[in-house]
Amino acid sequence: MHNLFTLTFATAGLLASVSAAPFPPTPTGIAFCDLVRLGAPIVASTTGTAVTGFELAVAVKRATLKETGFTGGYDFVNGGIGAFDGCHDWWLNIGTSAHSYKPLSWAFDDQQTTAWVASEGSTISTAATSSYGAISKFLACKEGGKWYLYLQTGTDVPVGVTCATTELFAQSS
Repeated sequence: MHNLFTLTFATAGLLASVSAAPFPPTPTGIAFCDLVRLGAPIVASTTGTAVTGFELAVAVKRATLKETGFTGGYDFVNGGIGAFDGCHDWWLNIGTSAHSYKPLSWAFDDQQTTAWVASEGSTISTAATSSYGAISKFLACKEGGKWYLYLQTGTDVPVGVTCATTELFAQSS
């Protein structure tokens, strides 16, 4: 986990301030890194669910689905899904859990999951691993007003929250 902060100190300790850096951080000072790469969103594609058409968001560290607002582009390299940010990627990683639903999270320049099978114009899935088989089923659960995203490897669902099972589709640019 990366904790990014800006610290300001004045002489004699008279002024000190701490402010959180924006999420996700953007590299500066490198001209070609400031170019914006546009691409199509990854969307919840199963019809008839509460999240149909919602887009994969990169606005918080836990992967979420939101109604609209995707900007940016995705990389589908080395078995990963990376959200391009300047000269860096936020990588979509599959977490561990004793339950059949595995939490998805974004990590800055830290690709831990290399089992994604993804490209523009296709349904997102995983290759079979020692932990789970080839899967294209996801679980979106509304917690605290946000739709958090999980890889669904079985039938468990979190208790006390509204969830929808869906597939994710990487639209073409």
